[in-house]
Amino acid sequence: MSDRRRRLFSGLPSLIVLVLTLGRAEATEGRFSFDPTRPLAFPRDHGSHDDARIEWWYVTGHLRDARGKESGYQLTFFRTGMQTSTAPGNSPLQARDLFLAHFATTDADSRSFRFAERVHRTGIGAGARAEHLDVFNEDWHLQEIGGNLVLEARRGSGAELEALSLLLTPDKPLVLHGERGLSRKGPEPEAVSRYVSYTRLKTSGWRTQGNVAVPVEGISWMDHEWGPGGLGKESTGWDWFALQLKDGRELMLYRMRQRSENASRFSSGTLVRKDGSTVALTPGDFTIEETARWKSPRSRASYPARWIVRVPREALAVEIVPLVADQELVTEGSTHVTYWEGACRVRAVDEGATDLGRAYVEMTGYAGGGGIGILTDTSIPKRDVPR
Repeated sequence: MSDRRRRLFSGLPSLIVLVLTLGRAEATEGRFSFDPTRPLAFPRDHGSHDDARIEWWYVTGHLRDARGKESGYQLTFFRTGMQTSTAPGNSPLQARDLFLAHFATTDADSRSFRFAERVHRTGIGAGARAEHLDVFNEDWHLQEIGGNLVLEARRGSGAELEALSLLLTPDKPLVLHGERGLSRKGPEPEAVSRYVSYTRLKTSGWRTQGNVAVPVEGISWMDHEWGPGGLGKESTGWDWFALQLKDGRELMLYRMRQRSENASRFSSGTLVRKDGSTVALTPGDFTIEETARWKSPRSRASYPARWIVRVPREALAVEIVPLVADQELVTEGSTHVTYWEGACRVRAVDEGATDLGRAYVEMTGYAGGGGIGILTDTSIPKRDVPR
């Protein structure tokens, strides 16, 4: 893996944004002076961080309408710094930041999956405020208002229109992963990020398909991660799990995969109890067993397609099953990463397979590129960088 690739951001749901580091190499100087020791303060730290080269806001959720029709959704906003403000030779016309976004929906009944992608530079169709959570890419929008999150996203038109208008209300306090919100992905100094989550967001609003809008309710999860852009040099990709259980607990796990096929010692997790208290998990505290595979007809990548997750110290053993096998995103129009991101069911590990909850799973690196994609070089043709 090249030095350039190792500098790309690694976090869980980070997957894609990593390829976005298309700018110059002064990531640790001037503007990008990320300080991992600075205390976190909210709501300010829900906003954009100019000292972080890579940042994303990531929302996934499970919805159900009055007829019981189930669907999942993902809306992700990425920001990547393209230049330092004082770097010699930087043109005032060069993009300061690049904003990219993905919107995907999964329909359990029709077993369908669709996604859309966008890319803009700062001030031209996209942006994020620094004072509090308020990020947008055209008419895709996520903002905090009075302690709640408001989410808007749409794609297509006419009979192909699909839109979400949702209100997300935290049922639990914000979770700080790692060491007081500092999550390490490898031994290198830059392989670190700030990582915070709302793991249980009560969700209500409207889902529109074609000219029909129906009320929906459900549960969502929001991640926010930012940092200098580091991925451990031995890492080839990662598997991220976000489980929301009916017993009131949530579980976040990420497994950093290595060239040796073993999980990295920097794999980690957080269990959130019903009362909102948290338990930090080390690689020795959990196991992830793959029990099925699925091969993509597009990328030809072979992905795990079913898992058994065990956390013995918490008496937790569950099976995770995708709602739809094909939930692969091939993002050639934005981040140039091919990855699997999907809505899943959580079941008991027994013959009855009791329904225990819902989950989202993200997998990178199975389609090549180490989970980072092809844009790992600074010598990107000008036509590939929006101006």
